[in-house]
Amino acid sequence: MYYHTVKEFRYAEFNVIVDWTYETCSVRDCFDETEEQFLEMERRLDAHLDTHYIARVRVMYDDVEMGSAHLGSCYAYDCSPEDDINNDGIGGYLEDMIEEAVDEARTEAVRMLDRLKADFLN
Repeated sequence: MYYHTVKEFRYAEFNVIVDWTYETCSVRDCFDETEEQFLEMERRLDAHLDTHYIARVRVMYDDVEMGSAHLGSCYAYDCSPEDDINNDGIGGYLEDMIEEAVDEARTEAVRMLDRLKADFLN
């Protein structure tokens, strides 16, 4: 699966990568909409006016992925996923995704440090 990188930045001691890929699930399987709304969503997707996508945040340390967060079935209405991510923060979810991935990375870093100490200092 190919991901399109939207932005990269530093967060404390980590590098954060925000990217997206096309969602493979049908909008009918992901949204609680009426049949008319589904038809319009499908028409707009087929016309490449909107994009149904998966957002991902990866937190890296020394080029090793230490944490991640995914949000499926994002719907960029009348804009690109890049605009949805940069301008709207995926409807406010992006900040939570970053915090979740950074928390996971910090937990993994401490766990890794404990394993390294046990393996190399004992």
